[in-house]
This record gives sequence, structure tokens and C-alpha cells, in this order.
Amino acid sequence: MNCWSSAAKRWLWVTVLWSCGPWSASAQILGLVPEEAVELGTVVVTATKTEVPVKQVAASVTVITKEEIAARQVTQVSDLLRDVPGLSVRQQSSRGSIVTVFPRGGNSNFNLVLIDGVKVNDAGGLYDFGDLSTDNIERIEIVRGPHSALYGSDAMGSVIQIFTKRGKGTPRVGASFAGGNLKTFEEKLNLSGGAGQFDYSLALGRSDTDGSLPINNHFGETTVSWRGGFVLDKVLDLSLTGRYTDNHLNFPTETGGDRPFNQRGLLDPNQSSDQQRLVLSGKASHSLTPWWQQTLQAGYYRHQSAFDDPFDPFDPRTGQPLDFSAFHSKDKERRYSLDYSWNLTAPTMLDVSTLLTSGFAFEQEKFEQRAVATETDFPSSSANRASRNTKAGYLQGQFDWKKRLFLTAGFRVDGNSTFGTEVTPRVSAAYLVPFTETKLRAAYGKGIKEPSFIENFGDGSQFVVGNPHLRPERTKSWEVGLDQPVLHGLADFSVTYFHNRFDDLIAFIFTPTSGCPGSFCNVQKARAEGVELAATIHPGYGLTIGGAYTFLDTKVLDDGGIGGAVLPKGEPLLRRPRHAGTLSIDHMWYRLHTSLTATFVGDRPDIFTDPATFETRRVTAEGYTTVDLAASYTLLKDPLHLQELTLFGKIQNLFDNDFQQVFGFSAPGITALFGLKGTL
Repeated sequence: MNCWSSAAKRWLWVTVLWSCGPWSASAQILGLVPEEAVELGTVVVTATKTEVPVKQVAASVTVITKEEIAARQVTQVSDLLRDVPGLSVRQQSSRGSIVTVFPRGGNSNFNLVLIDGVKVNDAGGLYDFGDLSTDNIERIEIVRGPHSALYGSDAMGSVIQIFTKRGKGTPRVGASFAGGNLKTFEEKLNLSGGAGQFDYSLALGRSDTDGSLPINNHFGETTVSWRGGFVLDKVLDLSLTGRYTDNHLNFPTETGGDRPFNQRGLLDPNQSSDQQRLVLSGKASHSLTPWWQQTLQAGYYRHQSAFDDPFDPFDPRTGQPLDFSAFHSKDKERRYSLDYSWNLTAPTMLDVSTLLTSGFAFEQEKFEQRAVATETDFPSSSANRASRNTKAGYLQGQFDWKKRLFLTAGFRVDGNSTFGTEVTPRVSAAYLVPFTETKLRAAYGKGIKEPSFIENFGDGSQFVVGNPHLRPERTKSWEVGLDQPVLHGLADFSVTYFHNRFDDLIAFIFTPTSGCPGSFCNVQKARAEGVELAATIHPGYGLTIGGAYTFLDTKVLDDGGIGGAVLPKGEPLLRRPRHAGTLSIDHMWYRLHTSLTATFVGDRPDIFTDPATFETRRVTAEGYTTVDLAASYTLLKDPLHLQELTLFGKIQNLFDNDFQQVFGFSAPGITALFGLKGTL
């Protein structure tokens, strides 16, 4: 603040202290809320597949609600995940570019992502958060650590589950329109309500921006989300949900980014991609008795992508060589899933309550790929089709002694058509200390991630040979932590230490050998350990201050004899900062609500491939700090809260810092968006 003018300081303090809201986005993002709210309102599902008060969960859990999403005016889920301890979010460039999340030092494909209980990861674990908006989202639950004991493959480092809004009461229609710099426009329309046993919600969203890069950087996205439900006397609960996204991105950056070492700034004038995602879920829960409940869920996920790079021999701005050929590719992945589970509540004996959960799951994945290279001395084409399936069973027990000691233990057996049979256990414990309400917790678990289709079956070309004998990547993880409320919820504090060991990591090799009959093999090992700190203060007067800090230490234990810049033995893992943290201030006065969030990311190792020489080398991406400001003012609100009219706005990267989340790729400068939304 020392560099600010006195007028700017006065403006900031007036805004923060007298214009912000009673709910803290940061507090709930960190999973830390007053004790009363934890007991009465915060119930999580993802950690155990059953509804459990977060106070009784031994895992590291974060809950993001629709209220904090609205308070911060966040339109992308990835921007919310930046404030979650232990998660490191990286976006290659402007809106629409690839966004990856590294959980507790793990790879970016170590996150299991669910939408209303349906897995939406691409085969092999990767999920690009770049096209995941906050439209029609009720809440987000993030559970850190391996949870393959319940969810199988991909739940290596975290489980991120998104829940769609459930309508209720009188039908309500909402609409919003916003515009900002970079020719950015957002339009949203939603409808929700309920009648008797039925409920429904529907949301339509459209976003367009020309992006921050000088040429060919338009991004357009359409999102449709819906949910319909039927509840009969708390005995039968039926729901049908769906979400469809369609986006187009022009991205001029070649593999070296728009700011390479030699500063040539190669930009392709017509490179583009198209993506469509569709997820459908049908779920039925039936309570046979007060102590017996069964659930059946069917899911479908489809991801189609197309990449187009016409032949451009020279960069039109610099005259430097650009493309070697024209390249076009199309990929299509489909997943069919079925999960049946039951919960049995045993009679309480010796002050011990017991809940048993068991289930069976089936999953089938199909993959198609076509690629063509033309206008070159070596034209080529490839086509590939493959499929695989998984059958699994799981069992979990939850034990509660006097609402003080909570034990959870379980395991899952996966039978996969390519990697065979795997068993993944997990145990956890939490204890609430009398009088102080200190929660002591500990957990241990194993996780697996199956290979991608390319790693298993290749892409049909002579340069990438699949290895059907690959084993899944594995992790062994343990953590201990403490959660402490202070003065009956005036403040909350949390600290967690975690340790992860990653084995059988899959590496790419140029020359297959007898020991590895393909371009990929399980040869690398690594570890990651660190500390997560989080605190929230509620001093009153509608003011909430929250903060989080993550220390992370990573190391490659074995490079498999490959060497190179990506995973050299003894070096830290790429794109994981050693230090990272957030600080947020939230406050409301009358009808004006503002939220100020500062994010710090420290130095981190990265790689750069020179587009001229194809040399790959390790580099250091410099640390950075960004500040975001969001505000909303309710112009009209009737006593019954049925009609509202709100003016809102946000400014990201308030001080227009020049930084890179991924080395060589420019991050956007200051961006602003202002709009109007109403409900009736």
C-alpha cells in the first residue's frame, strides 16, 4: 500500500470497511465458518458418499457455496479453486486457454472431477477447467488427498464435486448482462421453482471475449445446465441433471508461448479449437426403512474436440518461419457409468453409532481419434479407436463414539480390462476435544490413476506406440491436522501437514525397448510434502477477513534413466510453487457488498521449448501477486425477496501486473466487467 496515494488509501478503506457483506467468500472457500454454521448448515457428501457434518469429517474439506460465488462475481470455477489451500491453478493465457490444477504437489491429472456425481475427466484423468463456468452451481466440494477407496481411478490428489442448483417454491426468472474491456460480454438467463413434489432449474449462459493477445484470440462459449427432481415423502428422491458446453477458441500461441526466450513472439494468425462437453445423470434414492437406503445412479459423459492449424509458412508480423504443415485433428471420448450403493445404519451399542456403505460400479470408456498433416514433404494421417471397461466394488464403515470420536475405514477393488485388479484402502480418524472443540484429525490412503488412451493404445502413428501393459500410477498419502474455533466462532484456525509418495509415474520414451514395448512406461517416482494453513476472523459489523498459506516441497526420486528437463532426478516438480497464499476481506453495509482478494504465487520451476531449435530446458517462472475487487449494490429488493435488481462489477488484476502463470504465456492485464442482474 505504500505506493498508493492517500486518496486511494482512503477510498480502499471506505470500500472495505463500510461497503462489504456479512458472508465471507474466503472463509467458506477455506472450509472455515463459525461453529454454529458448521453444526447446522454445512453438510458434505463427497468425503464419504453420505451426508456428514463437516465438523465430523477427518479429511481436508473445502465447501464453496452459491453465496460466495455471487459475492465475488466469479464466472469461472478455476478462479474459486485458486483460494483453496493445497491446490495450484495454472492458466496458459487468456480466457478459454487450458487451465490445470495441481493438488498437493501431484500432477494435473490427479483430480477426480464430478458433476452431480458423474465423472467428467478425460480418460487418463486430465480435466481442463478452462471451459467450466459457475452457471447454475449450488455448491462445490473439494476433498484433498487420495480417495480411490470410494471413487477408483483419478482420485489421486483430490475430488472436486460440483452440485447443480435445485429449484424450490414460486417460479423465478433471472437474467443478467455484463460488459467489459477486451470486448467481453456475458449474458445469462435462468428459471427455477417447484410445485408439490417436483422441482426444476434451468440456466443458459453465453460469454464472448477477444482476449488479451494481439491477434486471433477470440473465445466464445455457450453453457446450458438443467435439473429436474421429484421427492415423495422423504422415501423416494429422483433427479435428472444435465450440462452442455460448446466453445470456440482462437489461440495464436505456438508451443513456446507468446513470449519465448528469443522474444520473436511467434503468433499463428488462424489456429483454433472447438470443444463440446455433455454430461447426463439420472439418480434414484430409496429409503426402504429409516435404517436402510439404496441409491442407483446412471451417468453419461461425452467430450468432442477439434483442432485446426492451417499452413502458414511465416509469421505475418515478423516474417519468421512458423508452420511446417497444415494439421487437423478430431477426438471423441464417451463414458457410460452405473453405480449402485446402499447405506445401513446399525443400532447404537456402547455409545457407538455405525454406518456401513457398500456398492458396485461399472464404467465403459470409448475413444476415437483422427489426425491429418498436409502441405508438407512428409504428409501423414492416423486414426485410432479403443475401448476399455472397469468393474468395481467398495465397502466403507463409519463409526461415531459419543459425537467425539469419528473413525472411517474402507477399500475398493477395481477390475480393469487393461491394467487388471487393484485394491485401494483408506482410513481416517477425527477427535473433538471436550471444552475446546479442537478437532484433531489424521488420514492414510492409497490412490490410482489409469493410463490415458494414448498411453495405452497409441494414436495410430509411427511416432507414438501405445503400451497395453502399463500399470496405473499410484500414490501413498498420509496427513495430520488440527482445526480450532476461537471464542465461539469469532475466529477459526486450521493447519494440515501432508506427505505424498508417487510411484509408477508414466514417462514418454523415444525408443521402445524389450522392457518397455511402447512409447510410454512406468519408471518414475516422486514425493511431495507440505503444510496448509488457513484462518478466518469474524470481528463483527459484517466484516470477515480470511487467509490461507501453503508450503510445498517436491522432489523427483527416480527419473527412470530418461533424464531430460521434465523430471530430472533430485529436482522439484514443475509448476508447483514452494510458497503460495491468499488474503481476502469481505464486508457489507446496507445494500452494498464488496470483496477484496489478494493472491500470491511464489517462484516455481517450468520448462520452455525453443520453437527454432526444439531444445527443451528448465527455467524459473517468477512469482507474482494479483489483487481482485468485486462489488454489488442492490437497487431494488421487495420485502418478500421475490424481486431484485442489482448492479455489479469486478476488476481482476487491479494493479495491472505483468506476469506469467505458465512460462512464456502472457497472463491478461487488468480486466473489468460491469453489469446488471434482476430476478422476478
